[in-house]
Amino acid sequence: MAENQLKTVSFSPGHVLMKQGDRGQMAWLLQDGEVEVYTDTGSGKKSLARLSGRQVVGEMALIDNGPRTATVVVRSPVTATEIPRTVFNKMFDNCEPLARHVMSHLVNAVRAGNGIAVVESALQGPIIRSSEDSNRILERRVFAPGVHIFRKDEPGEAAYLIQLGSVNIMQGEELVATLGPGRTFGEIALLRNAKRMASAVVGETGAAVEIIRRREFDMAINSMPKILQSLAHAYLNYLVGSGK
Repeated sequence: MAENQLKTVSFSPGHVLMKQGDRGQMAWLLQDGEVEVYTDTGSGKKSLARLSGRQVVGEMALIDNGPRTATVVVRSPVTATEIPRTVFNKMFDNCEPLARHVMSHLVNAVRAGNGIAVVESALQGPIIRSSEDSNRILERRVFAPGVHIFRKDEPGEAAYLIQLGSVNIMQGEELVATLGPGRTFGEIALLRNAKRMASAVVGETGAAVEIIRRREFDMAINSMPKILQSLAHAYLNYLVGSGK
């Protein structure tokens, strides 16, 4: 469905567009006006952002079927385009599997950064590869325990999919996360076209990983509609800015 065929709605200041913890059936593309995004921390409200003009709100719950991560309240009169779950899901499902996987992992990272339980993606293993998989040999490598797959501040030239074993993401001596089969890592440097923000060290049982070179990674991300590409970069900017 084209954007101009979607319903346009208006909201007055004070209207609660969505509430933290609720299940989501709708996203909104803001046209005019401003909304405030905040979370209830238990000890009070924490303002996260004020959004306006051509930004999307409410989409995270549609991507991973998790609860709303925040409450959104209209602060100045808003005109917005409604994007129902069925329409958003069709747009999302038409992307390359790898692109959907990356988006789901970014959403989970944002949720975790806000102290909200994550919903693990169902897209795991070789099925997240591109539609060209059946026509080529997959590029896999086996690493021994303790090996650095990459180090912080190195240039990013590939992302990786864990097939077997585990990989530890490290900031210096601090363990940030331990990833297992079906998880990807290294994609943030490709999305940012920047140096690695952390090191990836093979876990104590070793690891077999599939290498996703920059070319095929970029092809997958570029398969997404512009609105989803913008969302991916918005999540990325949040994670980088918050140091998550």
